[in-house]
Amino acid sequence: MFRSALRLKTLVRPAVAQVNSIARLHAVPELPYKFQEGVKPLLSAEALKVVYGEHQTDLINRLNRLIAGTPYESKLYYEVIMDSAASATDAQIFNNASQAWNNDFFLRSLTPNKKEMSERLRKALADSFGNVETFEQEFKANALGLFGSGWTWLVEDQNQRLVLLNTYNAGTPHHRRRQQRFDQTSTDLNFAKAAQDPRSGNSTFSAPLSTPSSSSSSSASNAAASGLRDGNASGSYMPILCVSMWEHAYLTDYGVTRTGREKYLDNFFKTVDWDTVEARIFRVGGF
Repeated sequence: MFRSALRLKTLVRPAVAQVNSIARLHAVPELPYKFQEGVKPLLSAEALKVVYGEHQTDLINRLNRLIAGTPYESKLYYEVIMDSAASATDAQIFNNASQAWNNDFFLRSLTPNKKEMSERLRKALADSFGNVETFEQEFKANALGLFGSGWTWLVEDQNQRLVLLNTYNAGTPHHRRRQQRFDQTSTDLNFAKAAQDPRSGNSTFSAPLSTPSSSSSSSASNAAASGLRDGNASGSYMPILCVSMWEHAYLTDYGVTRTGREKYLDNFFKTVDWDTVEARIFRVGGF
């Protein structure tokens, strides 16, 4: 059920355009809704202006300055993330590229028009979490367990299980070296620390991974061609849904308290575009 990451490279790559007359590099892609109106009930117009109009633009502009005149300048956006993730000296490039990708993925998971979950999607979530209510409860608990800035993800592993994953700062599910899953001050919840490693089998929602069978040569070649890493071999995952737990995402509308963050997460689930989530799981139309 793994969808080709090659398609992901094409669909999530920001359009090539000139930004602040720096170079013909990457530009902030438009959202599928009017950001001037916000995406309610999650983000007001003022909050979305911060998250998208200011933060996202600043990330892309800084990335363009960093890669101008380097070999990264001619790479696809996804290639910039993956290649800089593997480099010990390109942390700044990775941080800006990955953070912008995460932010864009988060915002594209939302809609101002309420969406109901299909029965097919309900079944997919129930197969991994028992039921939709448990999935939402544990997703929220995982997000609240982040002490500091980061992301909570619903991802698909190499065995086609849906599991939850926390990443700190600009951590990405795409590359094991830059997942940034661990922090000594990561949680005030007993199970959230284990939940940061979906392969641990210790969280309340992640069953232990079964030992994978050997891939056929055709499957292996398809995975290599797509750029996907094996879930067990490298710990990479296919992102399905994420929420930003960076302060700038919730501070404007919800303040800094835990109660505010809880309300932010409640409104997140009222604003998720479940059609988009379903398409990502079942590989319909891509990201």
